[in-house]
Amino acid sequence: AGRLWIDAARVTSVETTGDMTVILRDYSRKTGRLVAGPPGTLTIQTTPGAPPAQVPPDRVAALLPGRIGEEDWRVTGRVNAGLTDTSGNTEVRRTNLDAEVIARRDLDRWSLTMRGNHATDRQQETAENATVSLKYDRFVTEQLYFYGGSSLEHDPFKDIRLRTNLGAGAGAQIIDRTHTHLSLESGVDRVRTDYFAGQDLANTALRVAIRFDHWVLPDRAQLFHTGETFLSVDSISRSFTRTQTGLRVPLRDGLLATVQWNLDWDGNPAPGRVSRDQATVLSLGYRW
Repeated sequence: AGRLWIDAARVTSVETTGDMTVILRDYSRKTGRLVAGPPGTLTIQTTPGAPPAQVPPDRVAALLPGRIGEEDWRVTGRVNAGLTDTSGNTEVRRTNLDAEVIARRDLDRWSLTMRGNHATDRQQETAENATVSLKYDRFVTEQLYFYGGSSLEHDPFKDIRLRTNLGAGAGAQIIDRTHTHLSLESGVDRVRTDYFAGQDLANTALRVAIRFDHWVLPDRAQLFHTGETFLSVDSISRSFTRTQTGLRVPLRDGLLATVQWNLDWDGNPAPGRVSRDQATVLSLGYRW
């Protein structure tokens, strides 16, 4: 039947026949069967015969089926792929991949993101690039966390054999609601760029990042924007930005359609290259 959205203010009680895991906003958890209790609370029968525990709904971060221990990871993610293949008077082939996997366990969160594009025109390469990022977050409050992360970028058409960055900083979940999420991050990274033909560079940069998504139509259309900017403290011309903006439309059984606009800007492009790269991508994928 799909998802059913219910205004929480209209709910007087929640009861289950099986065990549930209730994760609170302070990342503590209670497990047991949800039973009838006073209006305005979740009442949890943790063990038979024990007094039930009562929790205000506004303290609940997640309700998960079954008994999930503190050592269990919750893994979510999505994978999107697109393919264009034409032949005849026009012989163009373009493939793209965009993926994200997030693993969460209480105060720990790991995020892995990947994106890449490859295109040919009459068997001549016209685009080839890939970016992979790995980040670890450690929460200290419900909203604040410290992070450490690294990314790798490869793009021969920008003369970049390999650009690496490694850094750390702090972030905040400014908005964390059912339909809207907004987080901001800031930190310091060490960036090294290995060029095919140009002189290799290494510099220190201030990293500023944003992640935003909002369900403009609940469970039907989600607007999103992610971006990170590396502001070089050695020379402002060595700064660069990577952004993704678009709309996700769930189909059925986890299938997902996405249209997005990717914009990359490099303040110090290699000789003969331009500062701005952009692409509009339409893809199908799967989320879990």
